[in-house]
Amino acid sequence: MKQTRLWLMAAILTISGMALTSCRDESDNPVVNPDVPVVKDYVERIVPVVDPANKPQGTVTLRFYNDMPSVAYVSISNFQRIMYPGTTVEVVKTAPNLYALTSPCGTATVDTQRDIFESDDYEAFTNMMGMVQPGMPNTMFDALPILRWKSLEATPKNVHVTLDYGRYGIDLRADDGGVYFPFATIADLYVDGYMHLADFNGETVMVAPNGSYSLDNGYPEFIITPILKETRTADMADYAYRNLCFTLTNFFGYPGRTLLENKGLKEKGLDQALQDYGKAGQMARELLRSQNMYEYITGTATLGCLLDDGGHTYTDVTVISDLSGNPAFITSLVDYAGPKVAEFGTYCPEYDLVKDVKQYRRDIRDDLNEKRKAAIGESAYYKVGSTAYCWFDSFLCDDSGWRKYYKGEGPKPTLEDYPNDWLVILIDALEKAEADPEVKNFVLDISTNGGGSSDLVLFITSMFCNKNDMYYENSLTGQRMKCSYDVDRNLDGKFDEKDAEVKFNLNFALLVSPYSFSCGNLLPALLKDYGIPLIGKQTGGGSCCVLYSPSADGFGYRYSSHRSRLTNTKGEDIDDGITPTFPLESTDDFFDIPKLTQLVESYYAK
Repeated sequence: MKQTRLWLMAAILTISGMALTSCRDESDNPVVNPDVPVVKDYVERIVPVVDPANKPQGTVTLRFYNDMPSVAYVSISNFQRIMYPGTTVEVVKTAPNLYALTSPCGTATVDTQRDIFESDDYEAFTNMMGMVQPGMPNTMFDALPILRWKSLEATPKNVHVTLDYGRYGIDLRADDGGVYFPFATIADLYVDGYMHLADFNGETVMVAPNGSYSLDNGYPEFIITPILKETRTADMADYAYRNLCFTLTNFFGYPGRTLLENKGLKEKGLDQALQDYGKAGQMARELLRSQNMYEYITGTATLGCLLDDGGHTYTDVTVISDLSGNPAFITSLVDYAGPKVAEFGTYCPEYDLVKDVKQYRRDIRDDLNEKRKAAIGESAYYKVGSTAYCWFDSFLCDDSGWRKYYKGEGPKPTLEDYPNDWLVILIDALEKAEADPEVKNFVLDISTNGGGSSDLVLFITSMFCNKNDMYYENSLTGQRMKCSYDVDRNLDGKFDEKDAEVKFNLNFALLVSPYSFSCGNLLPALLKDYGIPLIGKQTGGGSCCVLYSPSADGFGYRYSSHRSRLTNTKGEDIDDGITPTFPLESTDDFFDIPKLTQLVESYYAK
């Protein structure tokens, strides 16, 4: 499926150049007066709920109001139940149009006349991380079993958040049955860094109870295919655009490098920023508002150009959503989108620079891979004299073996059984280097590493520096966070005092390049602050964790999240990349191990 999505995107660019059963809210409704006739301005449908593997997870009742018959609404209590089975939101009417909401972790209020949601800690109100680790707050964690969450320090501890949906024409509704949000609107509020999310395609609700591990391949074909029609209704087109504007204005992470940020995206909002951008922004806006599905999807691609942040944000719904179930639709889309994207390019020549930077990074990667192979070969571990070298090309691993091991269902993963697991490769290299009496230096090469899971960043900082912390800020609340974790450093399946006994008598160094992005940017930021030297060229940035969100239609897209804009230990922005301790002008020097040895030993000799 990934190949299908990538082929579709390439074709366009080439032409242009949990079990539940839920029906109605029983717990959040005042008693209806039987003497007062009720005139319903909506219809309700019970729809199936499935997981990303299309396995049934029960049902949920959705509401469709007469003035917006294509737009699904859901009570917040029912939504809580499908996202976090076994829990609900208690709703109490406190005054006309005012409702107090209480979830298992927090509180909020809703004003259905002004269409405003408020909370003193909205992340606690929407927290679902208790499904990952009991008692865990709404923070970053991919749940690799070699780690567990320990603590979170927020400064300030709480911030009052006001989300003005009314400003975007998004109507929050209520009656004696509860408080109702448009489905995509409440879904955007809940989606978290673990990728707990929900999506509705007009027929079926999909939930991801296992978060990111459920969506390795994006939004599946069975969800996307029913949406692939030539047109969409006027009410859906209007609401979808308004909801997109709200979400990207309020929940975007603002890494600092996108074209729209320079046009006042945060201050003006997405809609006004597009209008002020000139022909390119106005064209994207027109396409995004269209009832023609080919035009709309093309609009998501043009918006993606204006929000391109180097590799985290993909608003082009073809990238995250599997369109392969309708080949005829794909053909028509490519025929339409190609010329339109080419036209957009004539209005947005500044995007050429963005593309040039991305191409430069890819060229660096290809050059380094070629020179590594010539100098070192295919092995991830290499030794010259007193220096061990380890090629570490992804912050992802085959977690299946580790999960079995920590559950007592299988042996500890080894290089023999998991030769392509980057975590196993790293552990094997560290053990070889520590056991070799000749080895004094250990160079970890992430120069062609484009990112992955922050869990592996934390594992490396723990092994190299005995530091288990991550630092980030929330761009919506302005809070600064320090999140700490326990690391099973001896990998015996337990978190105990023996982990502190693990030590390496090695001089560590990190090899980096402009292709080192996302986690490949975070690790250098932390290690440099911890006193580990960086060698190579300035890293490629990428400071936000990503969220996968549903469009109102049911497509998926991805964007840099407000929830976690990563920083170094001093709280400084790292999206511009990290400057090496020892810059290398030529890539010819990256795999000159004697030269690297000289640099490392000169650093530790100080």
